[in-house]
This record gives sequence, C-alpha cells and structure tokens, in this order.
Amino acid sequence: MHNHNTDPKRAANTLSQCLLGALLVLTLAEEATSDDAAPNIADISINELMQMEVSSASRKSESLSDTTAAAFIISQDDIRRSGATSIPEALRLAPGIEVAQINANSWAITSRGFNGRYANKLLVLMDGRSVYTPLFSGVFWNLQDTLMEDIERIEVIRGPGAVMWGANAVNGVINIITKKAKDTQGDLFVAGGGNQEQGFAGYRHGGQIGNDGNYRVYAKTFERAAFVNPNGQRQHDDWRSVQGGFRIDDRISSQHRFTVQGDVYRKKVGNTVPPVTVSGPFSSAFNVDDLADGANLISRWEGSLSDGSEFVLQGYYDRVDFTAPALSDSQDMFDIDFQHRLHPDPSHDLMWGINYRFIHSSTVNSSAIAFTPNSLGYHQGGAFVQDDITLIDHTLRLTLGSKIEESHFGHTQVQPNARLLWTPNGTHSVWASVSRASRIPSRGEAQSSIAVGTASASIPPIPFSIPVQVMALPNPNLKAEKVFSAEIGYRTQWNERFSTDITAFSNHYTDLIVLSRGNASLQTTPALLVNQPMMWTNLTREITTRGVEVSADWNPLDWMRFTGNYSYLKIEKPYDPNNPDIAGLSPRQRGMLRWQIDMTPQTHLDVTLRHVGRLHAVNQNVPAYTTFDARFAYEPIAGMEWSVVAQNIFAPQHLEFRDTAAVSLTDITTEVPRSIYGKFSWSF
Repeated sequence: MHNHNTDPKRAANTLSQCLLGALLVLTLAEEATSDDAAPNIADISINELMQMEVSSASRKSESLSDTTAAAFIISQDDIRRSGATSIPEALRLAPGIEVAQINANSWAITSRGFNGRYANKLLVLMDGRSVYTPLFSGVFWNLQDTLMEDIERIEVIRGPGAVMWGANAVNGVINIITKKAKDTQGDLFVAGGGNQEQGFAGYRHGGQIGNDGNYRVYAKTFERAAFVNPNGQRQHDDWRSVQGGFRIDDRISSQHRFTVQGDVYRKKVGNTVPPVTVSGPFSSAFNVDDLADGANLISRWEGSLSDGSEFVLQGYYDRVDFTAPALSDSQDMFDIDFQHRLHPDPSHDLMWGINYRFIHSSTVNSSAIAFTPNSLGYHQGGAFVQDDITLIDHTLRLTLGSKIEESHFGHTQVQPNARLLWTPNGTHSVWASVSRASRIPSRGEAQSSIAVGTASASIPPIPFSIPVQVMALPNPNLKAEKVFSAEIGYRTQWNERFSTDITAFSNHYTDLIVLSRGNASLQTTPALLVNQPMMWTNLTREITTRGVEVSADWNPLDWMRFTGNYSYLKIEKPYDPNNPDIAGLSPRQRGMLRWQIDMTPQTHLDVTLRHVGRLHAVNQNVPAYTTFDARFAYEPIAGMEWSVVAQNIFAPQHLEFRDTAAVSLTDITTEVPRSIYGKFSWSF
C-alpha cells in the first residue's frame, strides 16, 4: 500500500480487527441449529411474487403490483438456482439490465444504454449504502461482494430514481438488500470449486442477543482463474478476495429498532496495464496485481412517533484504499440520511428527507493518470419531498415529488417527477411517469489528466513517422448531464399461474459528457512528438433513446416454472466523427429464458438460455452470442445441498465486451471461457 496513512485508514484497520475478532468470539460463544430446507417451485405462487415488497422505488415498502416504476425483484431463490457466484452474474436475471463481462474480474453494467467499464448512469446501493464511486463515476464491481446466501433480494428499478436517491440515479437504481439477522440464525457453511471458480468457501454464524436482538457474522474467500484471449491463452486477470462482516438487529422499544452492520475486505486483482504513453514506464504493456482494502460501517435507526408518522435515520462510513501503478487512491465517505413519513389526512402519504455527504479523496499520481489537486475534500447534500395522493380508493393514485441537490462539481440540480397508477382490479395495474434526473460530473472528468494511448503519424516533409500522445484533459466547467424520461407500464396476473410485465420508455438526454478531439500540436523537446488533446465537453445536441422491456412468469405445473424477459433498445444519435459511438455500446436486443424443474422434492434442475445482440461501435465490434447454463442440485437431507453448475456450454469461449480506450487506441480483448464448478452448502 502507499504511504499516505491517515487517521481514517487507521480507523479502517481497527474496524477490520474488531470485525474479525467478533467473528471468532461469537462463533465460539454460541451454537444454533436450523433444518430449513431450500424452497421448491410450488412454495412460492405467482400471486405471492406479485405481492413481494419493493422499497427502492419510493423508499417505503409496497407490493410489486403497486409500484409506479419499472421494478423487478431478484429473490434469494432466483440467485441460488441460477448458480450465480457474484452480484454481477445475478443481475443478468433482470430485464433491461445490460451485463457484459470484460474479463475475469471486471464487468460493464448499465440500464437502458451507454454501457462501459465505468458506466455512470446507474446508481447501485447495498442496504442503502451507495457504492457509486465519485472518482470516475460508475461502480468498481470487483469490490462489491457479500455472502451470496445472505442476500434477501436485489431490487432493480429501471428508469430515473432521482427524487428518492438523488443525482446519478439517471437510468436506474439497483439496491442489494441483505437478510435481517433473525433470518440467518444457526450456522451455514459453503464451499466449492471448478476450472474457473478455482476455490471458494464461506461460513456464517447467527445467534440471539437478549429477548429481541439477533446477530450474524460471516467470512468468505474465493480465487477465480484468469480468462483467455481469442487464441485461448490465459490472461493476467485472476481475482482473489477475503471478506468478513457482521450485522446486529435489536429493538430500543416496541416502536424503535436499530441495525448496525459492517464489512471488511481485501482484494487482489490481476491487471494488464496497456501502453498509454510514449515513454516509460507505461510505454509497453505489463502485468501487475492491483490491491484494494476497504471497510464500511452502517448504523440505521427506524421508529414510529406518537402521531403515527415514521422516520428512518441512517449514517455510514465507507473506506476504500487501492494501489495500482497508474493510480493509487484513498477515499473516505461519510453519509447521513434522514427521512420522515407522515399522513396529514387519509388521502395523502407524505414523505420528506434530507441528506449530507462528505467525501475525501487522496491520490498518488503517475504519468498515466494525474489529479490536480491530488487531495480534495468536498461536500454534497440535498432535500426531497414526495406525496402519494389517493384520487380514487384502491383504483387511482397520483405521486408528485422533487429533489433539490447541491454538489461540488454539479452545482444545484432540481429533479422532479410525476407518477400515476391505475389499478382497475386486483390483478391489473397500469402506471405512467414523467421525470427529470441528473448525472453530476465526476472528479476524474473535472480534475484528472489521463494518458489515453499512443499512435504514430506522418507529417510531410518529415520523412519518418512521429509518435502521437493522446491525452484526456480535465474540464472544471462541465455541466451536469440531464435526462427527461417518459415511461408507461402494464402489469397483470392473468391467472394464478401466469403473469406479465411490460414497460415502454422514451428518454431525452442533454449535456451528455463526452471526449471531443482538440487541436494537435508538435512538441520538439525533450522529444519529438505530436500532442493530441481530448477534452471532456458537454454535447450541444439531444440524444434520444427508446425501448421496450418485457418479462413473464409461467408456472404450468407445481414442479415446473418458466421465466423469461426481452429488451429492445434504440439509441438515436446523429453521426459525429469527433465523439465515441454511443449507440454501439449497447445491444439493440437481449433476451433470456429460464426453465426450472423440481424432478423430486430433493432433486432440482435449472437451465438458462440467454441471447445478446451485437455491439457495433467502432471500438467494440462484438458479435451477437447465445449462452446456455445448467445447474443440477440434490438435497440428501434438509439444509444440505450438493450442486453442479455448467456455464457457457454452447462454445469454448465468447466475447462480451472489449476493454478499449475511449479513442480506440488500446484493445485488450478477453473472452469468457466455458466453466464448470461444484458446490456444497450446509445449513445447521
């Protein structure tokens, strides 16, 4: 690690020691038993699925059928039966979410277009803690993890969610919600391995505190093999992780409850640094292991007041410290959030809230990436109000809301929305919305100089080629990106065994931030080369995207279930040779079909067929592909399961996304290989 130790870093190390100590002490102090068997298909009906609670759309619990947004729930049973071993793999189950694996440890994930390694229009939360990085915008997916068995559900909201969650919730919100401590009592042990999942293991212990409190502690580790290049040769992108954490839920009184939870982790990520400068040390590609340490601590207090209103007060601290040749960074984030829900009369359900966040980032610069200043502390905050107005009881509901937000880079943003829900009966619901959301510039766009890559050029009358250095330069005067979105959706439960959900949307983006080519200049000292600047700028024209997302759930027999989804996306973009091909970064069509069979109460088979259309951007040129996965599981006794998972069965390897520089100078192509692994899980 680099040597700019700070008090927050010592605090993170202390937190790490406390968590690991708690894991050891609590595990030895108490034993519990559990003989819960994994649910079968018949245990969850279509009606129960439609009534599953969603909290991320409006920051309050409501049934899926009553949600005025394009919402989808990935349940714990969906995750288990899919064979997913990481959060990005689980997100493939949701309609409208683009998940493309770049290499063994990196993904490009977004909603409704504009995909990339640092896709910046999708806000991701873990139990209400934002994991969207303000350094470059987007999510470092190889840092986001927990024990997969501890995830209760993943709520996926497509479309703007800025009123509730603020700037950066432009094209969607993903909230990964873990189980309450009372639902993870006893012990759980999981382990397995295969050709790609070379080895993984996890242990969890849950117990009781007094009469009303519960706790759990967990630890997990894994090692994943590198992917291959088009010639089948292993690359340097392997991935290792050690992580632990805890959660405590208790009651202060009958009307008040609190939660404290936290995680610590260490990641070792294989990386190939591409040649991006004309002089060393980044003038040729080299392999390195990037290191990341992190810790977070969340405290949440929920209560009811004497007037019948409810409040939630949450605060968290998040520390990330990573070391890499091109850039090392230490980031501390402190966040506090308060929301109050009240009912001024029977027809109004009013909610308001305020939020404050402080971020401190300190970088160690290199000739490849340099921030000016290298250390910065900055603030952002906001307030929102939203009112659910019942126009006709159980039939028609209007939602009006807005959020005002002030940030260091994006200045003041006002983000309103209006939503209407019509439920003519208990099985049909139609909703529509119009909203405005913003994506504030990242610190990287406003303050960093990045060596994008190198090329060569011939300049007459010079008789030889001259090296060209391409640099992305900062722009402190960037405006926030904005979207105006219109959506309409229809959900219906046709009968007790079949349901469908369809959404259509039209998004209109202004002030999109892109790299534009500047005027090149000839440099003669200390070496002869051409400087080609690229500047972050706001597009002056509007970009429009339109699409349709469909999902269906059919349970023809008690022991058989089909689920499927289809997404169509069209990005209307006039041709501009000075800007990246935005439209070609996302497939126009995607679809998935899952078939689940309970052959016996103890034997289960799951197969998944997935098709993704081609990426036709100049720096992508990824052909369409179809994958087929299968999982077979056997439960010899309640609480114990053996399973075998085969992934990408159709082809020995396939390409999903190219890890390319913004101007197509560097191309590190890594393909996803066929894989198989076995897993043992025991809950006792």
